Amino acid sequence: MPRLLARYIAAGLLLVLASVGGTIWLAETSEYRYDEQASGVNLVRDEQVLDALTIWAGSHVDWSNVGPRLLLLSRETGRRIALIDGAGTVIADTAPELPRPVSSTRLLDPLEPLADPVTLELHLHDGISGPFSLDETQREQLTRQASAVVECLGDAIVDTAVWASGRPVVSGYEDAPDCGRAALNTPLESERTALDDLRDRTNACLLAADAPLVADVELDLSASSAPEHLALRTVQAPDDAADECLLQARINQAEATTAPAVNVLLTDQQGDAQGPLDASPGSITRIAAFIVMMLALLSAAAALIIVPTLRSARRLETAVDRFSAGDREARTGLHARDDLAAVGAAFDRMSNEIAGHEASRRRLLGDIAHELRSPLTNIRGWVEAADDGLGLDDAALRRLVLDEARRMEQITGDLQLLALAESGDLVLESRGCDAAVVVQELAEAYRAHAASSGVVLNVETPETLPLETDPARLRQILDNLLSNALRHTPPGGHVDLEATMADGMVRIAVVDTGEGIAPADLHRVFDRLWRGEPSRVRAGQSTGLGLSIARGLAEALGGTLEARSAVGEGSRFEVSLPGRVR
Repeated sequence: MPRLLARYIAAGLLLVLASVGGTIWLAETSEYRYDEQASGVNLVRDEQVLDALTIWAGSHVDWSNVGPRLLLLSRETGRRIALIDGAGTVIADTAPELPRPVSSTRLLDPLEPLADPVTLELHLHDGISGPFSLDETQREQLTRQASAVVECLGDAIVDTAVWASGRPVVSGYEDAPDCGRAALNTPLESERTALDDLRDRTNACLLAADAPLVADVELDLSASSAPEHLALRTVQAPDDAADECLLQARINQAEATTAPAVNVLLTDQQGDAQGPLDASPGSITRIAAFIVMMLALLSAAAALIIVPTLRSARRLETAVDRFSAGDREARTGLHARDDLAAVGAAFDRMSNEIAGHEASRRRLLGDIAHELRSPLTNIRGWVEAADDGLGLDDAALRRLVLDEARRMEQITGDLQLLALAESGDLVLESRGCDAAVVVQELAEAYRAHAASSGVVLNVETPETLPLETDPARLRQILDNLLSNALRHTPPGGHVDLEATMADGMVRIAVVDTGEGIAPADLHRVFDRLWRGEPSRVRAGQSTGLGLSIARGLAEALGGTLEARSAVGEGSRFEVSLPGRVR
């Protein structure tokens, strides 16, 4: 108990020290001048920087001339910006004299797909146009066309937009006149070339995925809709595979005209350096009060934990002392809500099992004494009668004595085998065998005996049942079951041997049409030296150990033995063993 108390106290102190240390660390490493509002503003500015760099990357094949753009972004956002390639080389840095903390570095991949916040559909950044980017002449041409469409539509305009590629789009009401919208929405020659290339790339992806091909890829435009960014659609096969392949095709197509992925370092103008503790006297007082409160709460919690545990531990210790002194009825009496309830329950289970084993041992010794007393009494009676000249002749006497000796030998041998099986010390010689052959051979060995008893012996088994086991022990199990079934089946009845493979298990059943077993006795059929008809033991037909041995061997082989029976109908004993994986 002192050890347990010491461990709990040590654990409580550790919690207190950890809490205090964590609070001090938090206080020392916090920059109180940096409030939540500033943090939120910086997050918005960082996203602004990343968005601007993605748009810049969409129109440049590398980052070699990004320096002026970084300086402009740094002045606009008040952030220090640095670009670092995959090898760790600095491409550009607006404040190269500042440190570069790893925690402030983010990977920017301009071609990384983004999810629409509403539909969750993946798409490229609006600034990635690739070969769809228009030159100045094309932009001026489409701008003039768009101005004419807007003037013609007048109040019938629904929306207008200009894509990052330079293409203007105009949408109107469904009943509005065309006003040249069809011509405006017709792809230019450079766009048509990019669309054809995109179609071929998409179909190559679909072909690899064994999916239907698309007939074409078009600009996703109509007279009544004006998407805010470059939008594409496939003609035919509008399924998930086509959408995924179209997105991948866009990524592959844009790689040649888009700057590669790069690491972006974003800090404040001091490089995110942490300052010293900058708290007011009031803040320091609040921290000290918080520490005192935490110490008090943790001390109270430790007391609440230790006292109930000590109470449960004392009850457990008392039960252990009583049990070790020989009181097999000693129990902890701990309930589910008590501390150490699991330990107490385990001790109670152990006590019950030990008490049960000792009761079984006493019953076993009594049964053995009873079973051996009968043949010894017979032998003694015969020998005393022979001495008095009242017994049988010498030959008959020797035969009777030999039979009783064999019976005692069988009882002791069966008990030894059962003890080895239950303790796990039984030597097994596992190897590949065919359970169907074992069943057939057993049936042939018993067929004459069954016929002489007026019992029909039926066998139902597949051609082969591969099994990794000890065939001699399997034969011993089935021998016990079959001999027991024939002994309990009257003339005119039948005994069936059934062997099957189900759920990876080889199942062999011995079914008889004997007198059956009463429900109250069914759970005892595997008990040592139990039998439903004691007269058979006197007749030398059974030792009452066959079914116990059969179950012990089945479990030693990694299987089970189960029994089902109905009075007046018969019994079914089924052994299940793991089948061999071919």
